[in-house]
Amino acid sequence: MPQRPRFHPIVAVFFLWITLMSAIPSSASVSDTGNPGGDESDESAFLGDALYPTKLEEISPKIDAKSKIAVLNNGYGREATLFFGLYLPVRVVQETDLPAQSSSISLLIIPSGGLSHLNDPERFRMALGRFVEEGGMLFIFSQRFGKDYALFPLSLGDSIRGYGWLEGQSSLPRSATLAMRHPAVAGLTASRSNLNIDGAFTAYPQNGKPLLRNSVSGQPVMLVYKYGRGSVIASALFTDWAYPHLRATWDEVALFSKLLKWAGLSLSPSAPKRPDSKKSAPVLPEALPAMGFSLQSDHEVYEAGETATFFINLWNYEDRKRTLHVFYDGTGYEVQLPPHGFAQLTHSVPVYSTRRLWVYFHDEHEIFLQTLKKGYTVVYPVNEEK
Repeated sequence: MPQRPRFHPIVAVFFLWITLMSAIPSSASVSDTGNPGGDESDESAFLGDALYPTKLEEISPKIDAKSKIAVLNNGYGREATLFFGLYLPVRVVQETDLPAQSSSISLLIIPSGGLSHLNDPERFRMALGRFVEEGGMLFIFSQRFGKDYALFPLSLGDSIRGYGWLEGQSSLPRSATLAMRHPAVAGLTASRSNLNIDGAFTAYPQNGKPLLRNSVSGQPVMLVYKYGRGSVIASALFTDWAYPHLRATWDEVALFSKLLKWAGLSLSPSAPKRPDSKKSAPVLPEALPAMGFSLQSDHEVYEAGETATFFINLWNYEDRKRTLHVFYDGTGYEVQLPPHGFAQLTHSVPVYSTRRLWVYFHDEHEIFLQTLKKGYTVVYPVNEEK
């Protein structure tokens, strides 16, 4: 008698995941090729026990229409809903639900990519501003492009600039340093943490306070500022996307646990607790590095033959002049940096295959300082024959 085919557990998890992801309502998705962290997706392989043990077969959406924490149903809204379900049930709101539901929400989450492909961006910008101005707290994950930051609530005369994940260089191991002690980041147990970041801020409101900085560039990757009676926490983190893709870390889980408590929310008894959490001395902020480096591009996905433009940024955080040597694509450049100065090199090149640009930095004495690499993908258009 023939045996019945056995249903492999991996296949079971896959079908469960498909069912799960379709169980959460969604009106929009990130349509552009490329996800946060896509340029350095292999970094998680080096973290070992630092990764949070995500069990896909145990993930389930926890939704409560009356919850005080709301997730915008745009971008990677499904992933954000699943991640915050670790801590407490959340409500899912549509773009048009604000400002009608604003008074019943304490914390509004904008998921990774949540500020792209909105039906009415200007109306939503005004709704966000009103929500925060009236006392709400807004948390924003990493966005696709720096231009998306224009939707942040901002006072007259203020601005916020930077790079999104399709422009910035992602990193994970010991990626962020503590810039200042603050209740929002009280969950971190070390001055340098393993966080999924992609992008950075290069300018922020006058009353803004950097909470976390990129450990290589020194630029903020999480900052907080007041707006009206409320607060905005802007970040380059993409923990929401990382969680169901097996890349979230214990540092991130602990970070958001304390952040949610600071926002005045009560966590579920089943909320994860770091296994090695012990009372220890307060974690002290790290000083800015002597030199900061970053490597950006205008996109991470190109059609064959398109011109890719890379931006090589250098910051001098010291009180003295520095002369640095930068090498890439077989060419070297000498860069003069005044005290607390900034310089940028631009490199444009037609691209025909998926690869990485490698950049090497040396000091005045030819002593090696840093290597950065920026990955990008090249696609070939399909020729449709009639």
